[in-house]
Amino acid sequence: MSDAFIAQPLFDSHRHFLLIHKNTLFCDDNPTVKAFVESCCDSVPQAMDDYRFTKEFLQSKGRRNEATYNLFRGETEKFLLWSWLINKKSVVQLKRRDLESYIDFVNKPPHYWISNYVYRRFDNRNGIRDINPDWRPFTIKIPKAQRLDDIDFKQKKLNYKCSQDALKATFSVLNVFYDHLVTEDYAFGNAIASVKKDCPYLIKDSSFNEVKRLSSLQWDFILESSIKMADEDESHERTLFIIATLKTLYLRISELSERTNWSPVMGHFWQDKDKNHWFKVFGKGAKQRDVSVPDSYLEYLDRYRQSRALSGYPLSSETDPLIHKLKGSGGMTARQLRRIVQQGFDFAYQQMVKEGFASEAQILKEATTHWLRHTGASMDIDSRPLKHMADELGHASMGTTDRIYVQSDHLERAKSGKKRLIESR
Repeated sequence: MSDAFIAQPLFDSHRHFLLIHKNTLFCDDNPTVKAFVESCCDSVPQAMDDYRFTKEFLQSKGRRNEATYNLFRGETEKFLLWSWLINKKSVVQLKRRDLESYIDFVNKPPHYWISNYVYRRFDNRNGIRDINPDWRPFTIKIPKAQRLDDIDFKQKKLNYKCSQDALKATFSVLNVFYDHLVTEDYAFGNAIASVKKDCPYLIKDSSFNEVKRLSSLQWDFILESSIKMADEDESHERTLFIIATLKTLYLRISELSERTNWSPVMGHFWQDKDKNHWFKVFGKGAKQRDVSVPDSYLEYLDRYRQSRALSGYPLSSETDPLIHKLKGSGGMTARQLRRIVQQGFDFAYQQMVKEGFASEAQILKEATTHWLRHTGASMDIDSRPLKHMADELGHASMGTTDRIYVQSDHLERAKSGKKRLIESR
């Protein structure tokens, strides 16, 4: 088999995908996709039908939520590419042994199907959505702390193996995908569950997953450093506000970002008849919830509003973007928000090292925006009712909150385990 990568992306970003009419198969400004699928029909005559039903599947499952669309697109896209280009079959012709071969492929893909970074699928060139030649279906995950190091990408590609989380996501999406195809009378059965049951790569994990969070010391440095940044440069009032909001209101980064179907605005802060403060959130699963706003948070909201020439507590009629751009109009994307938070993390790291906490500072090289949500919830879980925390976090079940944040049994086990001796008594 040649090492040349001959595949190409099949589905554009969520924003561009939504522009395609449901009865239109291909977008006029992206002719390469149509040409590629037509070329695949030479060896797999049903490739066009595979593409059509997959597009309808993505329209059905991913229209409302960009994160869901991205997950389903990534898994179905590489599945189609493998089925057409490597296995030379339509997805509805695949037998159990074919699906097992695909899982082998996902677990250890060829190095030329792997990229060093996450690249866009398409770029705009003269009004045409053109293929980005650097894109690949799989990506090496480089720890944030190592990204500036001299990395041997060739060796990392050769050592690549699919993570347990990624493998579980593959099975989950393909199971839903085949259920859709069966419902639409395109496929005649769904063998994914039986393939998953006998998969040699899946590990049944009886251990607990540690919540990625900041210590009290690390959080104090981040908050104090963000305040210092804002005091010295008013543009960083935005940085301080984002960091304080993610941690205090237990928000996901997507819940602060501008999305196709939701734009966070100042008017989403509100008061009830008893003068309690709330913030309206549009979260996972297209579910809306209200998060209580503590009194301690109000001073950060106030100083941020003052930096934007806004006064007083927000009125429900205010349509100003919650997180503003310094240039241009509208809100910010999740990627832009992550970059701003990273500036706060980087400055806090420098301050910790300067103060002699170099060892404790290292974790900030790994921290992500989601750690702020976990940090806030972990710090508050012992002082608030579990039901209240589940509602604030947007969990459908208190069991989810308990499983993620309440780990007293594990802590007690660790405490008793420290007393074990190597030598005999």
